[in-house]
Amino acid sequence: MVQKVICKMQCHQNTGEARISEEKGDSTAHIKMGAVWEGTIEAQRASENAIFGRYSPWGSFEMGIANPDAASFFVPGQKYYVTFTKAPD
Repeated sequence: MVQKVICKMQCHQNTGEARISEEKGDSTAHIKMGAVWEGTIEAQRASENAIFGRYSPWGSFEMGIANPDAASFFVPGQKYYVTFTKAPD
């Protein structure tokens, strides 16, 4: 039985507007990510990106982050591993 699923994603957008402030109110950075893949036969033999594209989930992901330090972690063009594990209720 599978215990976890790992997906490789690339950050496509980070608005960088995150702010936590009692005086001005919170605002959130908007992060957009998409699954990484390569489709050529040559790439599938040699590339980690092709392996993730063939054997792991594909799709897109969006999130909002108010914490500026956490938001700055996501850099457009950078790739990230996302691990899915079951969580208790």
